Amino acid sequence: MASGPIIWSETRQELCESLAYYRAYQTGSYVASNLGKPPSTSETKLDREAAVLKDSIPYGYLLAGWPSRRDAWAHNGRVIISHGGGKSEVDDAAPGSTASASKASLKQDQSASDSIIRALLHSSRHRLPIVLIAADSYALLPFKLACSYAVLGWYIIPDCWAERESDGGGSGFVRWKFRFEWIPAQGRPWWELPAASPGQTWNPRERIETFTEAQRQLVKQMKGKQKSSATSSRSVSPLSDSSPSKELDEDARYRLLYGPLPTTPKLVSTVTAALNSPTPCNTSNAATCLTCKSPSPLVFDIGFMCLRPECPSFFLHPSSNNHPTESTLTFSPTFLQPQGDRLNDAFPSGAPPFPLIPTRPSSRSMDQARGLWCRRCGRLSCREVIFQPRCAHCGHRVGKWKPLPTIQPPVLARGPFDFSPSASASGFDPVVSASSGIVLSVRREEGLVMYTFEFPAMFGDCRVHLVQADVEAGGTEDEADGIFEEFQRLAWPADAEASEAAASVSATEEGRGSAGHSKRLKTEPASLSPVPSIGDRVGSTSNDLAPTDTPQHPQLIPFRRHMLKQHASGSGRMLTQQFTCNYGVAYKHVVAMGTQPLTASSPTCILSTLTLLHTRTRRVVPDAHTFNELYPVLYLAHQKMGFHDDGEPGLGAVVASLSLGATCRMKFRLKPKFHPTFARVAARDRTVLDLPLRHGAVVVQQGHDLQHFFEHSVSPDAFRIAVTARRIDAGENDRPPPRKRTKRCSAATPSSS
Repeated sequence: MASGPIIWSETRQELCESLAYYRAYQTGSYVASNLGKPPSTSETKLDREAAVLKDSIPYGYLLAGWPSRRDAWAHNGRVIISHGGGKSEVDDAAPGSTASASKASLKQDQSASDSIIRALLHSSRHRLPIVLIAADSYALLPFKLACSYAVLGWYIIPDCWAERESDGGGSGFVRWKFRFEWIPAQGRPWWELPAASPGQTWNPRERIETFTEAQRQLVKQMKGKQKSSATSSRSVSPLSDSSPSKELDEDARYRLLYGPLPTTPKLVSTVTAALNSPTPCNTSNAATCLTCKSPSPLVFDIGFMCLRPECPSFFLHPSSNNHPTESTLTFSPTFLQPQGDRLNDAFPSGAPPFPLIPTRPSSRSMDQARGLWCRRCGRLSCREVIFQPRCAHCGHRVGKWKPLPTIQPPVLARGPFDFSPSASASGFDPVVSASSGIVLSVRREEGLVMYTFEFPAMFGDCRVHLVQADVEAGGTEDEADGIFEEFQRLAWPADAEASEAAASVSATEEGRGSAGHSKRLKTEPASLSPVPSIGDRVGSTSNDLAPTDTPQHPQLIPFRRHMLKQHASGSGRMLTQQFTCNYGVAYKHVVAMGTQPLTASSPTCILSTLTLLHTRTRRVVPDAHTFNELYPVLYLAHQKMGFHDDGEPGLGAVVASLSLGATCRMKFRLKPKFHPTFARVAARDRTVLDLPLRHGAVVVQQGHDLQHFFEHSVSPDAFRIAVTARRIDAGENDRPPPRKRTKRCSAATPSSS
């Protein structure tokens, strides 16, 4: 492969966090507004014509792993035939062969009403463009892809059809196939661009790769640099003989970018297709079945076959009226021929509905958790550090380097138990499940209000305490306000403005040649966050380096996302969803991370938090041990913590947490493995406690049994910082866990924790 991709990544997480059009951690297709349920049987019987399927729009499609029979890469990727819809299983490899020799085969019929297939059919019927992405495991690539994932470009689905795939015996199974074709209006595919040097292939795993001049020109086209009004026609790499462009109003562009409106029981789309709609196909290369009177594409060179599974003549040889032999099925050369410029009208207004290159978030927004694209090499990187992120490949700065906006402490105007008519309707109150047996008690003293939720004796020693300022009695959270402001000041220092200004000078005029490129490298400011060396960045294909947690600035709070030691999303590196750090005794758990010293020289906000947690914890648990570990967690917009427990070996019986910033919900639920043991807790009541946490609230979890029987989650409403304090027996916590026998299983969607 001479030229490299414009958008590429080394992990699935980088891909899904960076691209709005592909967020599927497990499935091959990313579908928006997929309702997943076809009309009921009764609806279909009453009126088949009126039984419609709601819209589901596929935005991205991943080519990876094993191809099915008669998949194809033709005309250098301008025509791709692929399958979708699942229902395949991995066959065991033959004795003596490697695991990579295993293949996947269909185990049951696919249907046009299956969610993914239905979405792809919808895309074909309405000529909606779709983004194709290739993985290095895709067997039909004619070149070696030296990265894990690469965005190919915009395609359209001119033809869809069903085949009968033989299973070696019986009648086989129905498999749906899709013909993707490159949309010429986007220009030349990146894999046809010239190499940086004659005879040199693109390989970021061996060297630092940066864009060539040809790639930079393609980047400008992909970004849509042409200036125009919202209603005027604009084109990305227009062709002189392309078809006329169509005007697109803002509502239509919004629908294409973000999908249809949320569906309610009364909302039925005006562009859905009836169940008996004909299979989408290019009518210029199709014929009508004499049995079902529906068109099917002329796919194979043996002649016409009906490719509608509902038809009695489905997949029967035209001369013998039997199923054709697999070895006799080859594609018709006419069917594989690209349709060319006639596909350009798939782009509204002559341009794609949205740019493939992800946009950077605004520096005025707290929505900073998304992945970032490097304008120097094209690599997608997860937002690993909260301050001054850099590209995981070339080390170039990515995203906005300005400090994030400072969020002011919220005004406390309502208590969690205020039921008065004047209380804000947007507030929420604790919810205790009816069959949990939890008993609430309340105590007020010295400007604080303390709520204790005592669990029944059958759960052992379990209590949850909520301690916060008694706002109704005039209490304030002045100390929490100061801690919240100090955390932000030390997470993104205000003097970073100077770094941003200096960096912007060196980042102007991209593509001026190698001299300008070298100058930018020399003038770029140093980052306050550690950057892997060139050797480390090049030598790691899975991006599995664990950067040090030691900040170069002694008072900088080193918030970063850390690597999970194990996860359910296959191989490769996976980061936590939150930005965290640790002070004091190292906390050994599922996250691989270091620690900072917890001493008198620690940042002021760390020491103030420790004092506040000690004071409020001892209000409800007087004999609580002194905490020797603090675990700050920073939640940006849309981040949350999934269900987990704090029951790692060596942890004390008391865990306290301070909540700063936005309100959130903290839920406690009975662990699934204990459902049979505590049958008196009704299935609908297994979330036993739904606790509202506001700014300044301290939650104290008391008792080892609480961590043993229950798990908890946290869902903030907006930007939030939480600091958890524990007492850790370092010797016990550092002991390696017993080895467990694990079974091989498929990848799963990563946890939100």
